Amino acid sequence: MTSYQDLFAIGQIFDMFVEHGLPAEIDAVRHIQHTLAAPDTLSPATVQRLRAIEGRFHLLAAGEMWCPDCQINLAVMDHVQGLQSRLDLAIITKSRAEDALKQPLALERISIPFVLVLDEHFQPIGRFVERPQAAIRGGDAVKPDYRAGLYLESTVQDLLDILEAAETLA
Repeated sequence: MTSYQDLFAIGQIFDMFVEHGLPAEIDAVRHIQHTLAAPDTLSPATVQRLRAIEGRFHLLAAGEMWCPDCQINLAVMDHVQGLQSRLDLAIITKSRAEDALKQPLALERISIPFVLVLDEHFQPIGRFVERPQAAIRGGDAVKPDYRAGLYLESTVQDLLDILEAAETLA
């Protein structure tokens, strides 16, 4: 098995990942980035929670630029690593994730984005799959709002729940 650290090392940074998209896909990412840059997109409480993270964490993501969920949520993960220097993000392809992650994680399939949250020693502590829990619970009724970028903070909060739980156990 390829180690998580080796997978992370060969992963792309977000900007390189975005370059592989078609113009409309890149525009969708830029829209999310623009939304995230607005001062009221993330609440002060969420930003404070993010800044309070003390551990070092790695986000190993499987994604493809054609995937709208990847465009949204990987843009959020990239934004988060810009706000908290103790986090870093690397993106591998869905096919590489299927080859390297399905068996060790006992997964039937890799839904993207699949973000394996790793501690400082590259050990798994949690995962984020496809959409934030709030968007999943809302189902089809919230899909237009989710696609419009109204659930970006929910993605950050789901990630924070994983990170904070790991820090509590440490």
